[in-house]
Amino acid sequence: MKTMKMKIISGISFLMAALLLISCDPNEFDKSGLGLNSAPSDDSMAFTITPKADDPFRFILTNTTPTEGTVLITWKLGNGTVLQGQQVEAYYPLPGTYDLTLTITANNGQSAAKVEQVTQTETDYSFLDSPVLNFLSGGSDAVDGKTWVVDSLYRGHFGIGPAGGDWPEWWAANPLQKTGSGAYDDEFTFKLVEFVFDYKNNGDSYVKDYQKDLPYYSNPVEVDGVDCRVNYTPRPATWTVTERDGVNYLSFSSETPVFLGFDYGGSYEYRIDMINENEVHLSTIGGGPGDRWYNILIRKGYERPVIEKPIEARDLMDDFEGNGNIDWFIAEVEQFGAISNFAPVPINESPNIGIYKKGAFEWTNVAVTLDYRLDLSERNVFSMKVFMPGFNDYVTECNPGTDWLPTHNLMPQIDVKLHDSKLGGDAWTTQQVRGHILSEDQLGKWVELEFDFSDVADRTDFDKIVVQFGMEGHCNPGIFYMDDFMLK
Repeated sequence: MKTMKMKIISGISFLMAALLLISCDPNEFDKSGLGLNSAPSDDSMAFTITPKADDPFRFILTNTTPTEGTVLITWKLGNGTVLQGQQVEAYYPLPGTYDLTLTITANNGQSAAKVEQVTQTETDYSFLDSPVLNFLSGGSDAVDGKTWVVDSLYRGHFGIGPAGGDWPEWWAANPLQKTGSGAYDDEFTFKLVEFVFDYKNNGDSYVKDYQKDLPYYSNPVEVDGVDCRVNYTPRPATWTVTERDGVNYLSFSSETPVFLGFDYGGSYEYRIDMINENEVHLSTIGGGPGDRWYNILIRKGYERPVIEKPIEARDLMDDFEGNGNIDWFIAEVEQFGAISNFAPVPINESPNIGIYKKGAFEWTNVAVTLDYRLDLSERNVFSMKVFMPGFNDYVTECNPGTDWLPTHNLMPQIDVKLHDSKLGGDAWTTQQVRGHILSEDQLGKWVELEFDFSDVADRTDFDKIVVQFGMEGHCNPGIFYMDDFMLK
């Protein structure tokens, strides 16, 4: 099945508020293991700020509050960074006055805090040479900064997956899928000078349905029947990049929400998954703690190069025994993968089969985009074995708004589609579809089917194969099974 690896820019020794945690366990001084029973008084809170020898940008912060033990010692450095420990090292590479807050929390939940200011008058120019900062802003020579836009033509420019994941395995937006949402005309400008961030949205923005009632937004209009385009006027903002455990994070400071095309809620701190001169891939924890949302931005004016693929005739097969060569994109179905064959009878006695579980999404399928274009001149028939259970509800209609479809119910149907991926969201306009609707006496048993494209054998523009069970344009779930998919 599909596995996507993160591409993390590593080996960059900078932090907008980078720190080295010198102490170990925050309970280190709690010899009893019980921790502090109550918070210290405000008057007893104290800490020292000691400049590090021969380094004007680093400071040693030491808690000197008298305590017998602590549950948590937290330092907020005034630049977006939060650390824990009895003694930590702070890094302030840019001029400014920073509010430094020490908070001590007892085991009963009570806390006390003390605030001091740290003033930095110098600039660490080595920090400004970091590749991530220069990629985002264009560097010190780009006086007007660098402007980015949503990569609306690229699949997955918006997406969602589990919080601990690194790719949008639950859903990935198709090219131009969110046209009319207000997201595709947004511009995001990063300036290195004073780390100014300019969010230009041309009056409207795209937000999750649970965000639409925030006081910053007005006149919500539903998009796709769920989320909303809203009127919104962003206020001035600044941006920050921090590094934690070798991973870079982008965050913003503003009086109003700052997001990159789609307001999911959450912390608005974006993990930088990949970055270069022309594109940046980001992800953030959204409004639900179990959700990670994905964004892809490209430099304004940049066009991805069109790579002409060779026309080839190759074997294509997936037997769900680990012998196949198809890397399915499965983000649009609820479940897809190999399981044990629950009905090992003729015509399919193989140990494993594939499960295809359609959720309540309107458009669901699995697909593979090839690194070549199909030569159909000699081999142009696909085959597969399918098992369509009779227990699926093929009667009830569920209409999410696709009025151009005559019916809105799950169908005992299997379609194979050939697409030209260069057309993005318009690939359906030149697609070829071959399908079968099973009869009632074919349900609950293995059936072998063929999908014949011999009448378009002269076409050389197809490089994407789509497999779709249950028909599209409705919100009814269903479970189907397949095996031995191949190009004959």
